[in-house]
Amino acid sequence: MGVTFRSVAIALALMPFNALWLASTQVIWISGQPTTLSLFYNVVFLLFWIILLNLAVKRWIPGWELSPPELLVIYTMLSIASALASIDFIDVLVPMLPFLDHFGPLEGRYGAIRGSMPEWLLVQDRDALRSYYIGQESFYTPANFVPWLLPLAWWSAFIIALCAVMWGLNLVFRKQWTENEKLSYPVIQVPMLLATEPETLFKNKVFWTAFALAAGIDLLNGLQFLFPLLPRLPLVHIVNLQAFFPERPWLDMGATWVSFYPFAIGMCFFMPTDLAFSCWFFYIFWKAQRVLASHIGMHGMPGFPFIEEQTAGGYYAIALLALWLSRRQIKRMALLALGKPAEEHETPWERREARLAALLICGGFTFLLYFCWRAQMTMSIALAFFVLYFLLSVAITRMRAELGPPSHDLPAIGPGFQIVNLLGPTAMAKSNPADLPMMGMLNFFNRAYRSHPMPHGLEALRIAERLHMDYLRYLLAMATAVAAGTVFAFWGLLVMMEKYGATQVSGLGEWFGREQWDNVNLWLTNPPPHMAQPTMAIGIGLLCSFGLAALRMNLAWWPFHPVGYAVSGSWSMDQLWASILAVWIIKSLVLKYGGAKAYRPAIPFFVGLLMGDFIAGAFWNLYGTFLGVETYHFWPY
Repeated sequence: MGVTFRSVAIALALMPFNALWLASTQVIWISGQPTTLSLFYNVVFLLFWIILLNLAVKRWIPGWELSPPELLVIYTMLSIASALASIDFIDVLVPMLPFLDHFGPLEGRYGAIRGSMPEWLLVQDRDALRSYYIGQESFYTPANFVPWLLPLAWWSAFIIALCAVMWGLNLVFRKQWTENEKLSYPVIQVPMLLATEPETLFKNKVFWTAFALAAGIDLLNGLQFLFPLLPRLPLVHIVNLQAFFPERPWLDMGATWVSFYPFAIGMCFFMPTDLAFSCWFFYIFWKAQRVLASHIGMHGMPGFPFIEEQTAGGYYAIALLALWLSRRQIKRMALLALGKPAEEHETPWERREARLAALLICGGFTFLLYFCWRAQMTMSIALAFFVLYFLLSVAITRMRAELGPPSHDLPAIGPGFQIVNLLGPTAMAKSNPADLPMMGMLNFFNRAYRSHPMPHGLEALRIAERLHMDYLRYLLAMATAVAAGTVFAFWGLLVMMEKYGATQVSGLGEWFGREQWDNVNLWLTNPPPHMAQPTMAIGIGLLCSFGLAALRMNLAWWPFHPVGYAVSGSWSMDQLWASILAVWIIKSLVLKYGGAKAYRPAIPFFVGLLMGDFIAGAFWNLYGTFLGVETYHFWPY
């Protein structure tokens, strides 16, 4: 069955350690950002050692070892828990909750925001605020944790409802994307290979050669960081191409670092060559837009050429195309949920699946709207916000299922910013004073989308389909991961904050709160002029992506992919573009001159690069975070 008591228990037992690791590395010290990648290296690190231990158990105590499905249940639950404890989710929410009541009186501002925020969503107790920001105290003292319980209970319910809608959408699309279209799900290829064929992989000399190469580089660079007299092999931020063009308009291309991450080269080997080409091509395309804008004198217009908005339009296009391609399956699920006969033969599970999907989507969405209504948001704005959010969720899930980009990012242009840009902050503030503060509050899970939970849920259903596991039991394990992962994420971050103090650490202890609330304060006190150009740029991106998709469907030779258009204008692509370019060249040559016969034997080498970089890099990450010292960062820089 795979979903056994011991597999769930092992995942739950590892979650506290995982939560402390993520809180330490991402917020306290900023010594690494595991959850900014499609494949979380903290989870792969834990899975690797579990598999090694499992092989020892298999040898010495036969029959006691974990089965491949059990190993993948652990992987799934830890991935979901990590997505919730990520730098783009709960790590942003927690610093927002006490910020207004602590810094408002000190700095003499934020009064307009605080007056519009409901008290049940924020932390206000003076003793709890002092211990959070100064630290050197225990979280387990009642005076320190009791004031957090009410707001965290509400936000936990909100997060569970948000994930319920995601899981319902995953059930709607599961059959179409997994069984009918047979999408490849590149992101889970390495975890599945580790879990299902560990002995074959670990006996492969090519795998260990690549593993030793990547791990050796990280170990050498890590030692050189501690002992500067040692040699170093630079792979990260080797050169900034912008430095070769010191004058305008070329200077306005922005920083263009060349980095060759071994893990990225390994991960991108599983990407289709057309997507790899599109990623680096459109990355250069966005740089060219900036240069052209400077050349024609438009660099002074705030936001121009609105690259983030154009890429957001690309995401929406991918979502709408996915809905169109799945229209028959959506109709089928609706009929089954209503108890009507489907057009094709259905199984008992499919009818139960449709009803469960309807329950999760309707129940979760209803609670989300109730939550916003209780916070005094305008219902039409709340509805538009969540519709846009779940469209982006569908787009991210689809692009990962089909093509598996190593990262997916859409910074500072989520639904909240889009709605404010469309309606104008001044008009929104006059209409309902609560809307703008709540838009800032809800930005905690829209700041960026690198660790979005929804794709991990659908990838789990793909694992269940591949290994013939019981879907319902797997869904229960995933629900357990959501509930427990939320609790442990809050716990881990607060324990570390109470120990070190949010204003005393070198990381992002209070910065996320300041970033979000300063945006809202700007909307209320010094609103920027209402501009239609950002919304128009989203429309342009939407149309361009539709055009790229239409050309791909009608011209077999057309090399440009709409997913590359959407993901290439972000911070993540700034780090990864050179690695993707290198993989595109390598894989194109392998397929051209060796075909499938050369491709398959090469897989262990690229898996070895990924694993060596992840394992050695995670070692330095753990060394630095738990000893509280600065160490070598293998990712992002």
